[in-house]
Amino acid sequence: MRIDVQGQARIAHATLTEALERDWHDPAHDIDIVRVRLADLEPRTELEAAGFLVKPSWINWMAPLTDSAAAFQQRLSTKERKSHRYAARTAEKSGIELHVLPRVGDEDVHTFLDLYDQRIAAMSSGVNYARRQERHLLRHLDTLLGVFAHADGVLVGGCLGRLRPDQSLVHLQFSAVTDTARQSMLARLMYMAAFDAARERGYTWASLGNDPSLLGHTAQPGLFGFKARLGFVPIPTQTLPPKVTGDEAELVVRMRALAQPSLSIAYHGHQPAPSQEGLPASLPLRAVLYSAEPDPPRPVWLPSSPLPLEYRLVDALPRTTTAAAAGHDEHAP
Repeated sequence: MRIDVQGQARIAHATLTEALERDWHDPAHDIDIVRVRLADLEPRTELEAAGFLVKPSWINWMAPLTDSAAAFQQRLSTKERKSHRYAARTAEKSGIELHVLPRVGDEDVHTFLDLYDQRIAAMSSGVNYARRQERHLLRHLDTLLGVFAHADGVLVGGCLGRLRPDQSLVHLQFSAVTDTARQSMLARLMYMAAFDAARERGYTWASLGNDPSLLGHTAQPGLFGFKARLGFVPIPTQTLPPKVTGDEAELVVRMRALAQPSLSIAYHGHQPAPSQEGLPASLPLRAVLYSAEPDPPRPVWLPSSPLPLEYRLVDALPRTTTAAAAGHDEHAP
């Protein structure tokens, strides 16, 4: 067993045998999360009986670009379309100008990463994935699509995507905005500009990037609601090439180091779901809302869910006695 410390979270990476044989709720272990890397899903039933969720380690958010910007907007809810119009008006009043870069250069990447660094530094448990990939980004500038937003000559937002012509896909990998721009919903405008640019180049699919399947630790749970409201659907990342991720079993022992509430994306059912809108076929998914409070109110960032929703009660602090987590299923409208 290996223990990693990420922020305030103590994460045990256990073998299958360790996962099933140990009482992880024993305070002596001092563990927040237990994870088991899975080569296949054969032990799923046994792991789930022990309280683990079996899940993809990462999820990717996908949506068709449709034939036009108007058709893409039509897929959104009335409220989301209003939010987009509000963002456009606010950007105009604030003097914010959006530019799709004709070509992403070295200096553009460095400028964006400086802004991204600032946003990650403001997070309690943020992981700087973009800076980790700096060399890769610079080596593959010809595959990048960039949208930058400036106000009075100062960068206030940006997103970098990768164009994957073999999949007819634009994959938005990284985005960052200042606090003020975030409040004015600038990210929506940048994403739509990137989608429009990709559509004009003949691409048919859009991805809002990969997220860890546990939202509430290194990634915030509000991402789920934001991306779902934009009409995107989560799928296991490994269903798309290159298949660099896999499956895992996860047990959240306590909420001490997690957002309250947090959200985890796990498999739901044992038969592959029918392919929707041309998405890759995979096992269906469900959303599991972790909370230290019984019967928590539905979070404001989760007004609706494209997945069945389950609630689980988890201790905020180490337990003094062992108790099983409770849960119930709710199929979101």
